[in-house]
Amino acid sequence: MTDQHREKPIPPSRRSSRTHEAVLKAAIELFEKSGYSRMTIDAIADRAGASKATIYRWWAGKGAILLEAFLSGVEADLAFPDSGTLREDLVAQVSALVDVLGQTNLGLMAVALLGEAQHDTQLAAAFRSGWLEPRRTVGRDVLFRATERGELRADLDLEVVLDGLYGPVYLRLLFGHGPLDRPTIETLVDQVLQGIATPERR
Repeated sequence: MTDQHREKPIPPSRRSSRTHEAVLKAAIELFEKSGYSRMTIDAIADRAGASKATIYRWWAGKGAILLEAFLSGVEADLAFPDSGTLREDLVAQVSALVDVLGQTNLGLMAVALLGEAQHDTQLAAAFRSGWLEPRRTVGRDVLFRATERGELRADLDLEVVLDGLYGPVYLRLLFGHGPLDRPTIETLVDQVLQGIATPERR
């Protein structure tokens, strides 16, 4: 079945909850057993006791299934804190992100999917809409409130600030060329803040 001939996936609110959870569980188990490239929709359907037709009505492909499994499993762990002190909030949030992506099975799955998304346009679009854009929206709101409190300069491009904070994290997760421990995260946050904080906050 080609992407061109698939119907638009059915939203989660209209799916059978039992079958829905069975498919997500089967996809995670098969990913952990075989990896992304070797897992198939046939295997997911067989393991979940669901039909391929049902799966294709609900998801665009195996990447979309795994992405939903990841998002539903980590959402609570990655809530952005808002204590009123930007540095502490950023260190806490980046640390939580590193813990999830670097030290959990769901996180390792997400990193693998991120690599696959570089040559799978459908998966890349799902990653942007389901993961990247919502998180950047929350991040912008946090930075905007810090600007209103006088912690950050008012002339900043917040999109570039977010890239400066999170780009190094994803780079190190993908290539593993340097540590992502607490001291590294604190150094990253402090160096970014040195460039964007108001003079009295530096």
